[in-house]
Amino acid sequence: MWQNYFKVALRNIYRNKVYAAINIAGLALGVASCLLIFLYVQDELSYESHFSKADRIVRVAGEIEHEGQVNKFALSPPVLAPILLKDYPELERVTQLANARKQTIWYKNKSYNEENLLFADSSFFHVFDYEFLAGDPATALDEPRTIVVSEQLADKYFGGAEQAIGQVLKFSRDSYMVTGVFRDQGHSHIQANAFLSRSTLDTKRQDVITDDNHWFHMNRYTYVLLRDKSQIAPFQEKLKTFAATHVTPWIKENELAANMTFMLQPLPSIHFNTVYTDDLSPAGNINYIYIFAAVAVFLLLIASINYMNLATARSAKRAKEVGLRKVVGAYRSQIIGQFIGESLLITLLAVVLALALVQILIPTFNALTGKHFDANFFLQPEIALALFAIILFIGAIAGSYPAIFLSGFKPVDVLKSDKSPKGGSAALRRTLVVIQFMISLIMIIGTIVVFSQMQFLKNRDLGFNKERILTIDIPVGDSMLVKQLPTIKQELLSNPNIESVSNSADIPAESNSTILIFAEKNGATLQNAMDVMFVDYDFVDVMGIQVKEGRNYSRNYKTDLKGGLIINEAAAKKMGWKDPIGKRIQMADWDAKVIGVVKDFHVKSLHTKVAPLILALVPESSGYLLVRLKPQNMPATIGFIQEKWQAFDTKHPMEYFFMDEHFDKQYRAEEKMLTVFGYFAGLTIFIACLGLFGLASFTAEQRTKEIGIRKVLGSSTGSIVLLLSRDFALLVLIAIVLAIPVAWYGMDKWLQDFAYRTNLSWWIFALAGFAAMSIALLTVSFQAIRAALQDPVKAIRTQ
Repeated sequence: MWQNYFKVALRNIYRNKVYAAINIAGLALGVASCLLIFLYVQDELSYESHFSKADRIVRVAGEIEHEGQVNKFALSPPVLAPILLKDYPELERVTQLANARKQTIWYKNKSYNEENLLFADSSFFHVFDYEFLAGDPATALDEPRTIVVSEQLADKYFGGAEQAIGQVLKFSRDSYMVTGVFRDQGHSHIQANAFLSRSTLDTKRQDVITDDNHWFHMNRYTYVLLRDKSQIAPFQEKLKTFAATHVTPWIKENELAANMTFMLQPLPSIHFNTVYTDDLSPAGNINYIYIFAAVAVFLLLIASINYMNLATARSAKRAKEVGLRKVVGAYRSQIIGQFIGESLLITLLAVVLALALVQILIPTFNALTGKHFDANFFLQPEIALALFAIILFIGAIAGSYPAIFLSGFKPVDVLKSDKSPKGGSAALRRTLVVIQFMISLIMIIGTIVVFSQMQFLKNRDLGFNKERILTIDIPVGDSMLVKQLPTIKQELLSNPNIESVSNSADIPAESNSTILIFAEKNGATLQNAMDVMFVDYDFVDVMGIQVKEGRNYSRNYKTDLKGGLIINEAAAKKMGWKDPIGKRIQMADWDAKVIGVVKDFHVKSLHTKVAPLILALVPESSGYLLVRLKPQNMPATIGFIQEKWQAFDTKHPMEYFFMDEHFDKQYRAEEKMLTVFGYFAGLTIFIACLGLFGLASFTAEQRTKEIGIRKVLGSSTGSIVLLLSRDFALLVLIAIVLAIPVAWYGMDKWLQDFAYRTNLSWWIFALAGFAAMSIALLTVSFQAIRAALQDPVKAIRTQ
């Protein structure tokens, strides 16, 4: 029986090549897209899954509430770890990480600039079970001046893991002996090329924190390993009283108007953290996971709708076959099984074609998403299970309605030619077409809105000029080079193609220091936590920042050093100062007066509003050298800068980037979303049009005799095309009306992630609707014109 079903299915596919091709191509594109999205979603959700204790590890994040403003940090103070371990027996281990920033490393008279270096204590590898290729994880970081490097670094420096053990790497301040090599493994928010022994800092006391009992010095990432995962919620409850016991007395002792609390972040959720700032790596966005998952469902749904539409529409062609089968004794369940089997066969063919498409598209998809998917992805059990689920979903679910509909024909009716079914429920087909184009239109609108927002972000006035600023990374810890910065600036300014030069510890798009300040207002002292950027005399001019009140820093005023501060408009507003010039601010070792107010400028992405900011004068500081270039001969100018740099610094390779590119990296996730979403939106409407093409072809075929009679009676080709296109145009118009409110709601929610956003203008919806209508009419008109141009005599003789 099944062999007969298989032969009939193949014969039916062969006899209806166009419709079979439409179904298989549509399904293949839908399944291929779904697989690519599944790979992306699976990859994003796999963060931290390679750590065996991931379900028992939590990070302790700090929240400081000050003057009604809550600052949430992924960081916590150093003093936190030992107290937690002492006070809470349910904790098995507590470990802390500190960011070592970018460092220059020397090995065998060669220098390398390395990023993603972290200080870790001796408990770290007891909490996070990295796989070691060499060395003992239990003791690797016990001693000062020891380092554990990644497999990649071991290969780069020493040619392998075993050769790395015992080798010595020289840093700016210390030398570290390699005691372990860990394997580069699964995704984690802890992106480390090497872990340096935390005890080195304890021994030399060169840490940035001078007072380990200072609760507001947030510069550690604190991780807790609980003895049982069920203790996470109770431990969070206990932390509510922790601050009252340990932090509040210190706050009162120092007369600070602030409160501090601690919150837990389960390890697997950290990758999607968008609440806590200053994280170790850029966060993912769980909303994009939901969006892409919805897109995958949409694509499969549209492909399934195509199959259901064409199968029911062409039911009249199979009516007599069903009738004969029933006459010779076939049960309805057997006929249902036959048609679902055909559906499963078509789906299986589509899946095979989809796998081939994915193999071709994986390199491009990797480039778009920044991922590294393997071409043998389908060998993963999860993928195999997903493919099986897709075959069952489309084959059984999408094929069920046509199967039930076809199997319901009565033999006595279908065997009479004048009572043959007319192709199933026209109302159902119209509904499905509306759903298809509604989904397609939502995706078109989404793509236009995302593109419009990205253009808005790139073209918005940032309050500073980011163009043509060459930014050179000044190596950390090289005090001799920092002292030569004034001379380096003068040498660079000798080139007529260099407009101006500045140096600063901080730049836009990088994290800034947050410092507690004390400021005067009406004879009282106000406390506030405020962002601070450490800059030199020329920073404001080089960046093109506008001074609104007062003046810029000047070398002619010696009191500007430690005695003067520049604030932005948001800071003046925060302090409630209508006339801020001359107001006193105390912070760290500054006791200064406000000498200038600059126009608000964006130091962070446009996801957030401009925050209150202080520009503090530190003429010579490690960080960045900012060189504004003239547009002429830029390659030659960069070559000149490299030559001058190497004359002053023979130890470090010069690393640089352009500030505009660096600033725009903050929107990389949105740019990826735009590109990927745009491709899938195009696929969605293409698959929908495939189905529309098939339906239009079927409709024209059904009305062949009517078209011939109309032409004989004098109807023009244009009127016939209009007749055949009118119904489909109405369906697309209904889809537009239904899609607009849904798309508006969804994109309005997405835009709420941005403090500065484009407007959802009417033209976006009009453009999307016009595009959808035009594409649909072009698709239908092709078949309509073809039908209208047929010889009317031949048309009347058909059927």
